[in-house]
Amino acid sequence: MSAKLQLDWQHPWVVANWKMNPSTQSATQQLLDDLAQQVAVPGVNVVLAPGFLHLAQTRQHLEQTDLPFGLAAQNLCAQHAEQGAFTGEVCAAQLKDMNVAFVLVGHSERRQYFNEDNTVLAQKITNALSQDLIVILCVGETAEQYDAGQTQAVIAEQLAVLSNMTMPTQRLIVAYEPVWAIGTGKVPTVAEVDAVHQFIKDTLTSYAEHLVSTPILYGGSVKGDNAQEFAQSPNISGVLVGGASLKADSFYQIIHAFAQK
Repeated sequence: MSAKLQLDWQHPWVVANWKMNPSTQSATQQLLDDLAQQVAVPGVNVVLAPGFLHLAQTRQHLEQTDLPFGLAAQNLCAQHAEQGAFTGEVCAAQLKDMNVAFVLVGHSERRQYFNEDNTVLAQKITNALSQDLIVILCVGETAEQYDAGQTQAVIAEQLAVLSNMTMPTQRLIVAYEPVWAIGTGKVPTVAEVDAVHQFIKDTLTSYAEHLVSTPILYGGSVKGDNAQEFAQSPNISGVLVGGASLKADSFYQIIHAFAQK
């Protein structure tokens, strides 16, 4: 995490999930340089989640510039929190040593392509917390589940991974990303998102009263031209941004929208 980042859990959040982008170090550097050309926006917690190969490059850039952004990883090892014989994995302790402060867990692409279920996700959350990382837990329903009216049932099942955990204060962020909205241009109405966010808040509070203050983000085709609408909702604490975070101008447009929240 950048030494210049001063987290305020009352402020809105804008989290950039770069996924498997950009494809080269030079393209990543260009994106970081473009971001640094913009004027810092106070009143918003901004977090970047590059791929593993670009974490060090992004960390170095944050340390050398005035960008007050946090640093997140997109994944971590489920089997062990520290070093071990797990070829191809990256553990929570290694992330912490890289000054990573946040980690995504449960993204729909991990659930879909790597068959990650609540058992695996519980191990990842436990490992992240053991190293004082802040967990960004992603939940959301598919198009088929949405059409069948199963949104709340699906999300309740996904949130159940937290039901038997002791979650420390200010170590959890939940991101609601309807799978059918990710990268498709389809966007639920603010009223629909509000209702789901209220359901998430009620569910979290049923686990522990202090979780009532958990930030709940929306993700799924968030762009500069629709961010303002989401920012106006009191139930939406911020956004998890995919493609629009790969261009500095559109990303800052989103940040500015939430700075006015």
